[in-house]
This record gives sequence, C-alpha cells and structure tokens, in this order.
Amino acid sequence: MKQTQIQKIALDSCVVIDLIEKPQVASGLKARLKGKSIKVVLCDVVLNEVQRVRGLTPQIVIEKISKILGREIELSEIDEQNNSNEITNQFQICHNGDNKILSLCQAKDFVLVTFDRMLLKACEFVGVVGFHPSMVRGI
Repeated sequence: MKQTQIQKIALDSCVVIDLIEKPQVASGLKARLKGKSIKVVLCDVVLNEVQRVRGLTPQIVIEKISKILGREIELSEIDEQNNSNEITNQFQICHNGDNKILSLCQAKDFVLVTFDRMLLKACEFVGVVGFHPSMVRGI
C-alpha cells in the first residue's frame, strides 16, 4: 500500500487577497493544485492582515478561499515569537507579519506561497521552501 504524504502550503496575505479579488489568479492556483496531495493553511497573522486591509472577517476569508480552491482550509496559530524575532533581527527586510509566517513555515515544514519577492529571498536564507503562485506546479 502506497502512503501519500500531504504537503501543507501556507498562503501569504497578498495571495489570499488576490485569490478573492482576481478570478484569474484563483483559477490559476486552483489548476496548479489539482491532483496534488496538498493541504492549504491560513494562519492567524494572515487572517488578521486581510481583515485590517480589506475589512473581511477571518470566517469570511476562510469560507471564500475554501470555495475558490475547492479545498478544506487548515487554521494555524503562530506562537513562534522567539524565532520570528530572531528572523527579523537577521533579515531587516522582514516586517512583523512576514517574520511570523516565515517562522511558522520553518517550524512546521510548510511551503510558503507569496507574491513578495523579498519574502521569497528570506525563505531561501532560512531554509523554507517558498513559491510565487505561478510556480506552485513545482510542489
């Protein structure tokens, strides 16, 4: 019996916003995830950021992303405060939200999906796999 490993991907707030607001981004990512054993993760920091900039409650965001991608969404709370502070000190390009999602991905071996090129660079430095949404086919 072949055991399938499920890869978890964490979506950054910029990706979440584009999935909700731009149908072509949503259909593109959905197509790239098709047939893959992937679980989509949304963390509290991302949900709070989307609420702050777009006024959408976490519950609405979760429902929309689940419907758009046709997948159940896993929620994750970030408690990697020490590690995130260390990442911020190490890489001045990481602001408070980025450092937390990066530390979560590092601690839990999640793949990060983001449009943020500086965050993708920081991923390389700390050993986190990061993808631009158009490159997710490589997961």
